[in-house]
Amino acid sequence: MQGYQETGYDITDDSASGAMQQSDSKRASNHMSHTFYDRIARGNNLTKMGNSSNPRDVAMLIAAQARAPVDCPTLQCIGPQATNQAVKAIAIARTFLKESSSTDICVQPEFFQLEDGHTGLLLPIRKKMRRSRSGEDEAQSLKAASGTDAKVLAGAISSFAREGRRMVVTGIGASAINQVVKAIAIARKNIEDEAIDLTCKPEFTEVNEGVTALRMLLLVEQT
Repeated sequence: MQGYQETGYDITDDSASGAMQQSDSKRASNHMSHTFYDRIARGNNLTKMGNSSNPRDVAMLIAAQARAPVDCPTLQCIGPQATNQAVKAIAIARTFLKESSSTDICVQPEFFQLEDGHTGLLLPIRKKMRRSRSGEDEAQSLKAASGTDAKVLAGAISSFAREGRRMVVTGIGASAINQVVKAIAIARKNIEDEAIDLTCKPEFTEVNEGVTALRMLLLVEQT
């Protein structure tokens, strides 16, 4: 497959994965969702996202690894659009898993340093047992927009996390979702010395008469 590299899958150019796509019932045998065992055996479990990466294609990979006796991939994102595509892929993968198994997934965003001094985002995906949605109605609701200050949002998330409260953060559009993911990464740093951490479960939701948004269910766990 084009775009497959020794450092993992690089699908920053969607033509690589798109060229491989077929119908859901008939995927190419060398689609990345079928070839991950060899890559993981070489110690590579990184998938690089780009602005035009196809979320559904990446979701097939995530769901396949979630069902298999291997770790789920880590998605690498640089920039708002790549981050948005990555979060959509995780949300789609969760719908795939819901249809066929009791396995669920969550993500724990973190920053990584680029050679030019800027930062990107890593989205390590973890397997979780699927649980009922009890208690979600009491979750603290937060909203983000493209102009949301990630540090301010992170402060709110950190505060609620210290109280042990669940949160649901909703955003519409790539810039808003990028700010949400950055805020979660910052919040995780804020609370890392307090024996607690955050996990995030992205999903789609409909708002404003048919407009689709992404919502992140944030759960606090002991470390």
